[in-house]
Parts: sequence; structure tokens; C-alpha cells
Amino acid sequence: MATDGNQKVLKLVWGVHNAPKDAPDKVVRQCESEAQALAVAIAAGHHKLAYVAASVGVSVAYLSRLQNGKRPIPEKLVGPLCSATGSNLLRQYLDLQRAIEGVSEVDRLARLLREAA
Repeated sequence: MATDGNQKVLKLVWGVHNAPKDAPDKVVRQCESEAQALAVAIAAGHHKLAYVAASVGVSVAYLSRLQNGKRPIPEKLVGPLCSATGSNLLRQYLDLQRAIEGVSEVDRLARLLREAA
């Protein structure tokens, strides 16, 4: 098929070919924020911000704000970011934070139940 030369090659996200890998639990526990988890995943994969931003479909400036904690990471970008970086560190960190929050809620309700008895 002949083309006029205006077509560009579409690069596929790295994670399309290889599923993102889980990070060691020790690394997940040491992350202090979702922004740090994203920054570590990008750095560990030796990725450029431009590559990750293009893979996810956001601007480099916006990705930089996510990585620096100036913007919260939307839930809809967690999967694509994990695929683009090849690491599930961000998802694992968020899951850990939700689990920790759930434990504190259980403790709070248990305390209320004890106090009511």
C-alpha cells in the first residue's frame, strides 16, 4: 500500500507487550506518597517523562505535576501509568494506603462498639 509519507509510526505502550511487574513489598512500604511511588517507578525503568506522558496521553508538564505531588493522580490514570512504567508500584502503594485506612476505620468502629456496651 503506497503512502504519501505523512503517516507516523505509532509506538505502543511498553506494558502492552509485557504486563507491569509487582514491586517488592519492602519498596512499597518505603514510599511516602503516591507521587513518590510514581517517581520511583519512572526512575527505576529509566523512562523519560516524555515517553511516559506520550504513552498515557497527557502532557509532560501535567505528568511532572503528578510526579512532584502538585496534582493528585486520578484513578483512571493508575493503570495506564503502571503499564507505561512497567511497574505496579503506584497501584500497590494505593492499595496499601486503602488497606491501612480500612484498618483504622475498623479500629474506630470497634472502639465505639466497646464504649456502647
